[in-house]
Amino acid sequence: MRAEIKAEIQEKRSGEITRQRILTAAIARFAQASYEEVKLRDIAGDVGVDVALVHRSFGSKEQLFAAVLAAASPADRQLASDWRELNTAFANDIFASTQYDALQIILRSLTSPQARDVLRAHSVIDFIGPLAAKLDGPAQQQRAALFAACLTGISILRDVLHIEPLLDESREISQPLIARVLGACLSDTCEVGPSTAKTAPVKTKARKSRAASSRGTGRGAGVAPAKRDRSTSSDK
Repeated sequence: MRAEIKAEIQEKRSGEITRQRILTAAIARFAQASYEEVKLRDIAGDVGVDVALVHRSFGSKEQLFAAVLAAASPADRQLASDWRELNTAFANDIFASTQYDALQIILRSLTSPQARDVLRAHSVIDFIGPLAAKLDGPAQQQRAALFAACLTGISILRDVLHIEPLLDESREISQPLIARVLGACLSDTCEVGPSTAKTAPVKTKARKSRAASSRGTGRGAGVAPAKRDRSTSSDK
């Protein structure tokens, strides 16, 4: 009995190791090619296993892609912080350069409808939802989504496009600024509601401008029409 239990434990451990190897190979593949270009058979070949084992370990290609996203962009550690400290934690993480594979995976697969569905679910379920649940005040979902948008945009400019002011050489200046931007997204002190900006004065100015233009061309209101020259008409 002990031998059977030991063999079962070893088999389970071996299965977990193989599953991790498949996941690592999948991350590398999805970071180098689009969703449609990545084939499960190629991932299996990278690991040296039959493609059936990939299906047994992860199910469908969509499920494997979801596991890849979760593994390549874990946010559990940062999200464990108090929400008032998240802006500082994520600003620091941007300069840790740990998200390069995740960014490549997202960018290469954005054009795929299937991949976009998985990306949307990952963003909402694994990041925006948990982040919104930590926030106080109004519009938690909107604030969490804005935070994710700013974080993604900054990361792309820095790690993919290599925009100079965001690189490591400018970290001392850029990191506090990034933390302030992210903090503004999470702030619960912003006024939430319909815009109170008044547009009437702009319309009034537009009307006055059009009226002035009409007067200048002789077509405005209050300009008397030119009288017909009767004498000229009778001569004809």
